[in-house]
Parts: sequence; C-alpha cells; structure tokens
Amino acid sequence: MKLIKRFILNRPAEKRLAYFYGMVATDEQVWLLRDKNDDLLLFEDEDGYPFLLPVWPSRSFAEMVAANFDESFEAFNMPLANFLDDLVVDIENDGGAISIFPNENDTIIQTRDDIKEMIRDLL
Repeated sequence: MKLIKRFILNRPAEKRLAYFYGMVATDEQVWLLRDKNDDLLLFEDEDGYPFLLPVWPSRSFAEMVAANFDESFEAFNMPLANFLDDLVVDIENDGGAISIFPNENDTIIQTRDDIKEMIRDLL
C-alpha cells in the first residue's frame, strides 16, 4: 500500500488535487501537521502569499511529507466544516491561502471560495 501512496504523492499537482477532493468529499475531513507546541506547519512566502497552510487527504500522506522535515510534526485531522468555517477564514484574514496536497515539487494554491466551489461541484 505504501508504494501506491508514494506513487499518488508523486503525481502532478492537478492529479493530486482531484484525488484530494475525492477523498475530502467522502471523508469530510482534512489532515494537517502540527509541532509539539501545537503550532501548525506553514510554508512561508509562496506565490504572493505571506504563508500557506498545507493540507492532505489522509493521515498517511501527511505523515509521509512530515518525515522529510528535521523537526517532528504530528498529523491530525479536522472536520471539513470546521476547516472551512473557522481555520481557513482565520488563514485568509491573516493574508494566507491553502496549499492543497503538496509534495516536494509542487502544489496548487486555493482560497476558501475555491475549496467551497470544488466541494459543491462534487456533491
């Protein structure tokens, strides 16, 4: 199974985006990473945003990415409704955006409206 997950993680950003929304629409949750102080993993200075919040469709993908960092990060999930209505609003109010299913090579950056539209189209 890990080989299949690694294959998916290495797919182009557009393919990972489709996989992400398929999983999120079904599971109604997203996965994030936090450090031992409960601070979220953020990517800084990306594509015109002061920071990006990376999210993944499952624990295993988040943990695979976390293994690449020197610092220890823990994967945790958040219900989709809380993510969209609370966390993403806070992120955007601070000038950030969301990095959907990033890997070491690329990602697609989306706003709350983009995410809501994608989920609405799937339901």
